[in-house]
Amino acid sequence: MRNVSYIGASQIIVLLLTLLTMTVLARMLTPEDFGIVSIGMIFMALFASVQDFGVLQAIVQRDSRIEKSISVGLALRWIIAAILAAIVIGLSSLIADFYGIPAISLVLIVMSLNLFVQPVAFSSQVLLTRRLSFSPIAFATIAQVLVLAVVSIALALLDFSYWSLVIGSLSGSVALVLVLRYYENSAFKPAIETKLAKELLGFGKHLLVTGLMAFVIFNIDQLIIGKVLGVVALGIYFMAVKFGRTIGEQISGTVNKVLFPTMARIKDSIDLLEASYVQSLRMIAIVAVPLCLGVSALSPLFVEVVLGKGWLDASIPIAILSFQGLLNALIPPAANVFVSIGKPKYMSVQATIQAAVMVAAVYPVTVLWGINGVCVLTTVLSLGVMVYFMVVFSRIFKVGFVQMLLPMAPALVSGLATYALLFVAVMLVDASFFWLVVFAALGTMVYLVLLHFSSRGRDLRDFLGLLWGAFPQRRGGQ
Repeated sequence: MRNVSYIGASQIIVLLLTLLTMTVLARMLTPEDFGIVSIGMIFMALFASVQDFGVLQAIVQRDSRIEKSISVGLALRWIIAAILAAIVIGLSSLIADFYGIPAISLVLIVMSLNLFVQPVAFSSQVLLTRRLSFSPIAFATIAQVLVLAVVSIALALLDFSYWSLVIGSLSGSVALVLVLRYYENSAFKPAIETKLAKELLGFGKHLLVTGLMAFVIFNIDQLIIGKVLGVVALGIYFMAVKFGRTIGEQISGTVNKVLFPTMARIKDSIDLLEASYVQSLRMIAIVAVPLCLGVSALSPLFVEVVLGKGWLDASIPIAILSFQGLLNALIPPAANVFVSIGKPKYMSVQATIQAAVMVAAVYPVTVLWGINGVCVLTTVLSLGVMVYFMVVFSRIFKVGFVQMLLPMAPALVSGLATYALLFVAVMLVDASFFWLVVFAALGTMVYLVLLHFSSRGRDLRDFLGLLWGAFPQRRGGQ
């Protein structure tokens, strides 16, 4: 929980900075600009998954030869980076021709520089994560988003169009690496040891499959939308994803960074793993339910008042994807348990099936129902993943569904009741910043009151304790 407070506090700042940056840039750039950058980000997400190959997680959970493993892992990262960069250069023009937008070629090449930036801080990430030292990682993440925001907005003011986001993203990666190296600057040289490399890659193969399937799951929709509906529609969808799923993804990012190394330390205790999973769901629900459902209910007001009328088509997608964001926030605890106990195969099976369904369904759904249909499809698939993980967890740990769901019940009931109230209220007023603020404040108060009574004070007390824990104080000279 102490580490959750560090990462959680940073993720709150990251979330606010991200949403603020997207809001400002939405007023300065066009949906087409966002669409072009989105295509570049899609392929960079693919290459990032391949480059990692699960090596970092493999080293974090090891109990021996840690320093040698870091050196071998570093060598693997550099080798894979060079291979991927060559692939990017070779495919960039073909991808640009596929979408009929020549600018995409150079965008991909420039964004591929990230492949050579990230390995510089590889050893720092491994050592900080193994020590459960998350405050430096939190500061580095904040620095990354802050630099991205400043550079992107500054360049947008100078009419750099989509290059604002491209250069801003690269600048943010450099800032992340510099801060991590500042806090952990141990020197490691790349080294090759065939046996150890096979061990690391052997552990990571399931994570690689999961990562590749996750790429398909979370990006094939954008690839198809960009091709079928055009880059303007893709820009609308990109913005909807940012505001609809961002909150849930930030929360899941917090959970992932903390739960995996923590659970790796307690992997031999079934009781502790079971308790950690159930209580993680409860604490995530307390925070994620009001935020995600609140964004969904207020999306019509938010889009028109904050983003502007040029983005009105993003209103319904944001409302739908906010529910997906909630589901995505609740999924990581089970995934982290499976990895920590050495059973990532459950994740690779799930990801493969989900990806197959996504590939088969996304094209006809896009043609028939457009962006809104794709949002519903991806949300339903996330619900299926949540159910699958809970079924597998219940069988492995002999835990009933009621035992897993009951701790989340007060937050879910309170959140859904608040959502219904805000959904009706939004339809009764004209769009204005005043009503947006009023309803946001009203929704917060209603949720907290309902949460207090439905949990008999327990969840609200724990929620306030979590907020207090986000600002840890030293007492008694310790």
